[in-house]
Amino acid sequence: MFTVENNSVEYLVSKSILKELLKEKLITEDEFINIDIENKKSFNK
Repeated sequence: MFTVENNSVEYLVSKSILKELLKEKLITEDEFINIDIENKKSFNK
């Protein structure tokens, strides 16, 4: 149970960082989407 919660928190932190990168135009919308898809896969283990 702890692992699932920990992964959820890590995923949310990751998504927050991605949003900041997108806002600062350091990544594109497509990059944001693709990275988020990969993060969902890796944090869902």
